[in-house]
This record gives sequence, structure tokens and C-alpha cells, in this order.
Amino acid sequence: MYASIERYFLIFHQECIMKNKLFFHYIPLGFVCIYTFGIHVYFIPLFPCKPNYSYDLSAFVCGGPCYLDTFIPSVYDIIIDIMLSTGVLLVFNLLMISRVINYKQRVSPSTPVSNILKKNRQMILQLLAISLMALINWLPWIFIILVQNFYDPSFGEQFITIFLHYLPYFTTFASPFLALINLPKIRAEFKNVMRQLMTTLHILNLTPV
Repeated sequence: MYASIERYFLIFHQECIMKNKLFFHYIPLGFVCIYTFGIHVYFIPLFPCKPNYSYDLSAFVCGGPCYLDTFIPSVYDIIIDIMLSTGVLLVFNLLMISRVINYKQRVSPSTPVSNILKKNRQMILQLLAISLMALINWLPWIFIILVQNFYDPSFGEQFITIFLHYLPYFTTFASPFLALINLPKIRAEFKNVMRQLMTTLHILNLTPV
């Protein structure tokens, strides 16, 4: 989330960011780090609640933080920690895409913003790909959890248990590969490997058995 916000302002309001690094970079970054650590320390080891289930090591999903069984903390966690961050991520990515398209159509290639876009094209594509993957992972989770909290507690239980519990980990796992695939050398090597593979498959198909 924070990377999407800072990326947007670095491209379209670079002078303001560079003049006020303390307020627009270090303080927000420090707040995000402290808040993320603090809220999880409070909710998981310090929150005054007791689990209302027994741990079953043979079950597909076993246990979990007990604050999720308390209405107000669980709703706060969903709305502030998941919904808000996902919404901000979505808004700034849409703003980024729309402004890039608008600048390409209306602005001269020699303008400062156009030069920044050209210089940081790879970084923009990498962060955009990672952000979009995070959105794909979290939006279904948010929808199902909201329906469970406010309408039907059993809605989508199987889907969450089998699929959604693991999707956020996939974003972390795939992020380095999304960053690497945009590097020119890696792309060229990948195309070369794919070309060799296709040639080998073509030869194997032509060879009589």
C-alpha cells in the first residue's frame, strides 16, 4: 500500500516529495512499520481473550488468534487493516494508470513527468504487477469476511479454508519473480530459453517414433 502511494507522488509530485522527505517519506514509513508491528503484538499475544476451541492437529485448519472471535476487534481488523489498505492500493493504482494514459495522450515527451515515466518504467511496471496481484488476493477475502460478519457466518467457509488462506502467501512468494521478469537481461534470457524449448519440442514432434 505505502509503495503505491509513494510511487504515485514520486512521479507526479517529485519536487514536493524531495523537498519534504522527512514528512512525506520517513515519518509515514516509520508510522506504517510501527503500526503494523504494534497492532499484531496487541491483537495476538496481548489481547485479553481465550480461545473457545481446542486445537486439533489432524484438522485442515487448526486454531487461530482468538481476537477474531470478538466482534469489534475482528471488524476493526477487517475494515482498517485489510479493507482500507486494499482500497487505498486500488485507488492509487487506478490513479496511476489513468494519469499515465492521460499524460501519454496530452503531454509532450520532453516534459519532466514524461522523462520520469521513461526513466522509471521498469519500477512502475514491477510495483503495478505486485499491487494488482495483492488486489486479486485480498478482494475476494474482504467480500466473504464482510458477508460472514454482517449476514451469513457460514458464507464461503470452504472457499476460504481451501483457497484464500494461502493466497496472501502467494503474493510474497511471487513478488521477487515479478520484479526479476521486468529486468531486460532476465527477459532476454527467458525468451532464449523458451525459444530453445519450442525448437526442441518441434524437433521431437518431427522425429518418427
